[in-house]
Amino acid sequence: MDIEGGELKALEGAKCTIKTYKPKLAICAYHRKEDLITLPQYILSLYPKYKIFLRNRNPVGEDTILLCVP
Repeated sequence: MDIEGGELKALEGAKCTIKTYKPKLAICAYHRKEDLITLPQYILSLYPKYKIFLRNRNPVGEDTILLCVP
């Protein structure tokens, strides 16, 4: 999911789907300063057993991806 800073709102809209189906997630976490904290916190509040990883191919922090695996 890469929606230019709207990732948290999209996750909030997908709350029931995430709780019910526990999908794998790949979410951009670099549009807002607080994304690296708020996105994992919110996802874990929906399903605490998610394993969360960060991936980055750019040394300056752009293109940081939050990967969540149930």
